Amino acid sequence: MAPLEVLEVREAQRADRLPGLARWQYDRVHKGTRYDLEVDTSRLTPLECAQRIQQRFHL
Repeated sequence: MAPLEVLEVREAQRADRLPGLARWQYDRVHKGTRYDLEVDTSRLTPLECAQRIQQRFHL
């Protein structure tokens, strides 16, 4: 997960994304879904995300 503002910047940096898709999906994609773990990819590095996953699931 990441804040909408971060997702919109990422979207603009990727050539294969339709403008506005991040905003449209933001409140829809995860609505009503509960996860065993959530990580904020705007605050954690990929390594930190992987470490949290590893710790949470005892991998």
